[in-house]
Amino acid sequence: MIGNLLSLIRFYFFYPSFFVVIIFPGLLFTGILLLTTIWFERKAAARVQMRVGPYYASKKLGGYLQLIADALKFVFSEVIIPAGVNETLFVIAPILLLLVSILPFAVIPVSVIPQSGSVFSIYYHDFYDPNVGYGVLAGIFTCYNLLLILALESIYPIFVIFLAWVTNNRFAIVGAVRETFLSVSYDALILIATLSVAIEYHTLDLAVIVQKGIPGVIVNPIAAFIFIVGMLIGSSRFPFDIVEAETELVIGPYTEYSGFLFVLTMAGSYVGNFIYSLVFADLFLGGWYPFSGLPGAAFMTFKAVLLLFFSVFLRSVYGRYRIDQALRGSWKYLFPLSLISLITGTLVGYLWL
Repeated sequence: MIGNLLSLIRFYFFYPSFFVVIIFPGLLFTGILLLTTIWFERKAAARVQMRVGPYYASKKLGGYLQLIADALKFVFSEVIIPAGVNETLFVIAPILLLLVSILPFAVIPVSVIPQSGSVFSIYYHDFYDPNVGYGVLAGIFTCYNLLLILALESIYPIFVIFLAWVTNNRFAIVGAVRETFLSVSYDALILIATLSVAIEYHTLDLAVIVQKGIPGVIVNPIAAFIFIVGMLIGSSRFPFDIVEAETELVIGPYTEYSGFLFVLTMAGSYVGNFIYSLVFADLFLGGWYPFSGLPGAAFMTFKAVLLLFFSVFLRSVYGRYRIDQALRGSWKYLFPLSLISLITGTLVGYLWL
């Protein structure tokens, strides 16, 4: 009786439509990750700058519950819609922004199944039933998942611009223009760095790259550096917090948003940063190798979370670049360096791998 009950609970707990939506990378995991990341960002900045940070709520937990209190405050705060805007578009824009930021989760491989060797990714049913085949569509996504991830990530800036446009706010529009300039520069860097590694491993499948057993940071450290810088620019982490520069633009494209809609707009930035961290873990840190199954997925997620924490820690030790400094550095220094990484990847791919 108990065994049947446990089997039933296990079946429904790991059922794809429940596990993906609620557990990983669903609402529960995403909510906890966002709260923990923001808590770490605030505590790290407070420690470096000799302040207290979140403290009074749950002192023994380092003030972690303060983040939950702040989240509840935002969720139940009044949503103010400015006069003269399209109310429907104003409300839908943050939802679309968060949705687009989450989409790449669906095609990032995070482990393999020990018995079948099939790839465990969020949308694959193979993790739950190894006897189910990939099918034509899943096979296409598998072979070219790296390109699909980059394509989905490149859509995100469009919705940031759309978010700013529907608010009809001059500070938001200036932030959107900055996002346009930066997106052109960091997309080129990330694409070339990724292509350098793909040439080395002769594949556009992240799972195949991981299963080679040689981390990309060893065979092409220049591409790893370029990717990290592009990731920081793309997710507006310091010192590239230029789009949201509060001392100049209030908070850029998100200026007019309040309450729960503001939570959605800020969540998109952190989720996008985590997406880049997962891709970096696969490309340059060996992914789940040498583990498999759930331990492999946990190992890879741990690497990505460490990189995410490193990204938000930079707020504590760096000032903000000006837009002209960021663009000059991107095209004058980082772009030629990315071409060197491409040449390196071509030589390594031809001579070694």
